[in-house]
Amino acid sequence: MSVAQAKGRVPFLALAVRRLRQDLQFSRIFLVDLAATSAYAAATLLLLHLSAPTPQGARAVLVAGAVYGLLLALKLGLVVYLEKRGGDARQFVGSETLVTSGVYAFSRNPVYVVSLLQSLAWSLGLIGVCLTSEAPCALTLLMTVAALLYGHYWGMDRLIVPNEEAALRARHPDEFANYCARVNRWLGRRAQPVRTSR
Repeated sequence: MSVAQAKGRVPFLALAVRRLRQDLQFSRIFLVDLAATSAYAAATLLLLHLSAPTPQGARAVLVAGAVYGLLLALKLGLVVYLEKRGGDARQFVGSETLVTSGVYAFSRNPVYVVSLLQSLAWSLGLIGVCLTSEAPCALTLLMTVAALLYGHYWGMDRLIVPNEEAALRARHPDEFANYCARVNRWLGRRAQPVRTSR
């Protein structure tokens, strides 16, 4: 390849890298999900190294992996749903519209609920490996699984959601206050107070 050809590819590569960085600047949840996935991957590799998984344990990991993949597809679908209605999952772009319809009428954070379900699926897969292996790993594994699940939830509930809610509250003050009064942070609609006439 000549120097001229190499120079011709640099702008394209720079453009591709810049575009990738822009498109991957989702909210901080991406980092929390990455940390949780890395922790689960490390726990899985350690468990598989310490125990000889049986066919049932291997099946548990495969089923958990399949469920995890389906939930990932659902999570991406929810992000697309949000963006098609005027919301934006990227940190550096404020949502023009507060999306409160569809699945967002039952959870203010459905993408994060799916993230927790992914952690639960992976945890159940790890427990399946442990319960079907001959290695004594039950107590350590249960403590690890509980810590991973709680850590993932805590990271979202304490580090991510409050910052996002503050940004939405600043951008859509009245609408967001009404939304919070109707819909829970994680799951469910709030009961509206019954007004009595006098």
